[in-house]
Amino acid sequence: MNKRKTFIIVYLLSLLLFFFPIEGHSQDANFTQFYASPTYMNPAFAGAVPQYRATVQYRNQYPSIPNSYETNIFSFDYNWDDYDSGLGAMILQDRLSSFSMTSTSLLLAYSYQVKITKKWVARLGLQGAYTTRTTDFSRLVFQDQINTGNPTRENLVGNFIHYPDFSTGFLVYNKTFWFGAGIHHLTRPFQSIVNTSERLAMRQTVQAGAKFSFSKDWDKDISLAPAILYQRQAPFDQLDLGVNFFYEPLIIGLWYRGIPIQKNVAGRINQDAIAGLAGFRYKNWIFTYSYDATISSLNRSGGAHEISLTLAPRYDKRNKRGSKHIDCPVFF
Repeated sequence: MNKRKTFIIVYLLSLLLFFFPIEGHSQDANFTQFYASPTYMNPAFAGAVPQYRATVQYRNQYPSIPNSYETNIFSFDYNWDDYDSGLGAMILQDRLSSFSMTSTSLLLAYSYQVKITKKWVARLGLQGAYTTRTTDFSRLVFQDQINTGNPTRENLVGNFIHYPDFSTGFLVYNKTFWFGAGIHHLTRPFQSIVNTSERLAMRQTVQAGAKFSFSKDWDKDISLAPAILYQRQAPFDQLDLGVNFFYEPLIIGLWYRGIPIQKNVAGRINQDAIAGLAGFRYKNWIFTYSYDATISSLNRSGGAHEISLTLAPRYDKRNKRGSKHIDCPVFF
């Protein structure tokens, strides 16, 4: 067994230690089109493209509720094949208008590619982030203000906090199948503006999928791409599964979010939404729109709207060094 394969085994065993539950209650942003900005769910996806990939993604959660939750992502990653590496960068911003709270993160990722066999490739990824959170306390009303009519006595340490953050993950794939896992917030940074003792819970993700092609023409994509994503963060867990169908230039998809074998705290089936997706490809550009129809008790929330615009050349015109250069089928 060579040193590269030994390192992979040790890394994977170490990663398993982080999949045990850890107390905490904060949750990260969620996306129906999780494959559109894949380095958000696993930094090992950085550079797992033929050339490069740039994506702009926007999500509006529960638009029928005043001051809904909005998330924006801009991500870019590049296949640095001369060094068996991938580079990635991302800007993520969450806005919760009801609390006038904004969270902005800059994330940088690096992945290293290792050839396992002639048909299988592994990528190991690391990600560092710097996050700032701000809020406007003048727009908030606390209970003691209502009771006394005086200014709040809450421990408001300021309206700004910042912290570093780190994540890691692995990805294994061939020309048809892929699977991987990621661990986010390894150091569990302090992230509360009001209560400095609150730490950000780790987020664990496990993902897998495939892409089955029905066309032999390189310029005509006819394929079926099922995928599944499981996430856990403190006491909360979530399962997304579905499929996208490509008949170039059209893309349609159907997705489900929930864990029907579980019950939530209200004793109901643990399920959230059914999402429909539609989009199209024009040359190297891909546009998709999805709508989440809520099937939980929040069925009057307006669901969620999500759009993504991606620039991703499909074919690498550079010289490739053997079979280790396999395109990851998670991508459009």
